[in-house]
Amino acid sequence: MARSPRVPKAAGVEAGPSEPDLLDNQRPPREADALFGHGIEMARLAHALRTAPPQGIIIEGPRGVGKATLAFRMAKALLSGGEIADDFAFDAEGRSAGQVRAGTHPNVLHLTRPYDEKAKRFKTELGVDTVRRILPFLGTTAAGTGWRVVIVDAVDDMNPNAANALLKNLEEPPQRTLFALVAHIAGRVLPTIRSRCRTVRLKPLGTDEVTAALSYLGADPSLADTADGSVRRALSLAASGADAVRTAERLLAKGLTDATSRFALADLAAQKRGEHFAVIADLTLDALARAARTAAASSNAAGEGYARAYLEALGERRRVEIFNLDRKEFMLALGNRLAAAASATRGA
Repeated sequence: MARSPRVPKAAGVEAGPSEPDLLDNQRPPREADALFGHGIEMARLAHALRTAPPQGIIIEGPRGVGKATLAFRMAKALLSGGEIADDFAFDAEGRSAGQVRAGTHPNVLHLTRPYDEKAKRFKTELGVDTVRRILPFLGTTAAGTGWRVVIVDAVDDMNPNAANALLKNLEEPPQRTLFALVAHIAGRVLPTIRSRCRTVRLKPLGTDEVTAALSYLGADPSLADTADGSVRRALSLAASGADAVRTAERLLAKGLTDATSRFALADLAAQKRGEHFAVIADLTLDALARAARTAAASSNAAGEGYARAYLEALGERRRVEIFNLDRKEFMLALGNRLAAAASATRGA
């Protein structure tokens, strides 16, 4: 759900980039000094940067596992100077780290979907005009350590023109330039971009890691058990309220086979805007995805129907949030899809 742009907490400095995907109870990734999990992936990336730095790095994986946080952690480590540690340790009290947190470091360019002041919402795409900011950024003299870092969050949001513009910058970047590209859905990254980058996939976090992250953020650590390895999901659950989540899970556990359950779920999702709707929609989509995986594992032909219903619902959900469409109607249609897919599975 789009929100007004967030400004850095540091006083007396220019506002950093907008953060289109932040929850109300979530810090911008640039402000996070801790990253939980992903030790092996960090060590491999650190070794690559010490020995043969790649043109770019694609950091892909589910939402809420620390992809953007890792991108900013690498930036803080590179710009702090010194040897690159396996965990990208950096001087948290140093000037460079403080500038990265505030979004004001001259050697960091953070590209996201821009905020549309007229429409009072974030744009639906990361366009070519935004990506064109890379060329003048790379043309400036790098300060400090000499590293420049371009963080694109996320490449999923780029339209074709923007992707082609990014590709041109990736072809021959200046020395000591790192492109850190965040990708939520791997299939949306152009093969030509992927071929010029090293790819690292971050897996869902373990329950202990989510618990530690929630404690660090001052959130309820007990939510880790239902977070599916995503800190973002846990924060969404916290914003929605445990009672609503438990009610939705209880309805979904029954399979939504009757109209009464589907209407109850839709009413619940429509009670409040923002993360309340988002979490219940996510829970329902997760139920569809689990059903698709179960059907596919058992070679059930109905699995294809589940998968198709899931992909169609993903597209519709995005339109609902972008254009502020009727949430109850969407949830009713989603519940009907889940019930129809379950019926097809029983008949297969």
